[in-house]
Amino acid sequence: MTQQGRAVKDKTVLVLGGYGHFGARIVRALAASPGITVIAGGRHPPATMTDQAGAPLAGVRCLAIDAAAPDLVERLRASGAGLLIHGAGPFQGQDYAVACACIEAGLDYIDLADGRQFVRDFPAWLDAPARQAGCSVISGASTLPALSSAVVDALAARLDQLEEIDMVIAPAQASPLGLATVQAVLGYCGSAFPVWWQGRWQEMVGWGSPQTAQFARLPPRLAAPCDVPDHDVLQQRWPQLQGVRFRAALELPFLQRCLAGLAYVRQLGLPLPMPLLCRLLARCGRWFDRFGSDLGGMRVSVRGQRNGQRLECHWDLTAPMLHGPEIPTFAAIVLARRWAAGQPLPVGAHVCVGLLELAEFQDEFARWGIHSQISAPAGH
Repeated sequence: MTQQGRAVKDKTVLVLGGYGHFGARIVRALAASPGITVIAGGRHPPATMTDQAGAPLAGVRCLAIDAAAPDLVERLRASGAGLLIHGAGPFQGQDYAVACACIEAGLDYIDLADGRQFVRDFPAWLDAPARQAGCSVISGASTLPALSSAVVDALAARLDQLEEIDMVIAPAQASPLGLATVQAVLGYCGSAFPVWWQGRWQEMVGWGSPQTAQFARLPPRLAAPCDVPDHDVLQQRWPQLQGVRFRAALELPFLQRCLAGLAYVRQLGLPLPMPLLCRLLARCGRWFDRFGSDLGGMRVSVRGQRNGQRLECHWDLTAPMLHGPEIPTFAAIVLARRWAAGQPLPVGAHVCVGLLELAEFQDEFARWGIHSQISAPAGH
């Protein structure tokens, strides 16, 4: 059965982790979307969901639902939802139980996963059962790889041959930090992971050896390697690539060097209390906010050939007023609105690469005052 052949049974969206760091943002955005009913789900949901000003969100239902519960399939069926958005990270180390439960319950599924293995292996594990059930299950509907791949698609159209992709995300120091985000960040700190660079697989160390990165509207920052799905899924999408690199750049050099120091200690094999350090960083990171700003950013650079000449293009994003944390939610929001409008999502299991175009993010950028621009040599 194909999704084109079955009507979307409901325009109700269940957001798992719907009161968390990213989930609450998705709930608020979808609650303001005409024709969509929203459920905020999780183990310990609040009595009511509120908007950014603290006022109750009309029409949003809160539901106690545990992703690890043995009756998850029955709870999903009873919820009345036709689509689940999974925002309860971290996804590093998670299995596909929630997606499998959605397939069995007949729900479509979107997640915000940024775990490299989770996203990379998602189609291989779930495509056959999803197609048999006529469901669409999509992983990685977040900044990486949904937005990053849409940017690369737009930049690659300016080239005859794409050869290298270089990406840097630069969060504002004062950006809110969820514990799941910190756990994901520290999970690979000091760990070596493979990166396709200079035409061969090389090992890089998470948060080690920071180097200066440039941006269009931000001062230069120190940036260090991070283990993300793009290392695999972009190389698979463009097999001719000579390199894919992703780094993150904290605003304060002191904190970036602290992470580099922590990476070095872990490389030495010294035991560290990582759960305690995660909680400590999530809490103590706020002490340094007075030394930072409310500006975050992102740069995607591509290099390749055009008319026989070497060409480099950049896409820069600048997010003011601490609006950067909204960006990881945009892909899921756009897909959910498409689904609710009756536009079928692709049947089967997919990584969110090639499913969205950069232009589809523009309305969300404008809503939050986020500036983006493409820089390329004249005539290109």
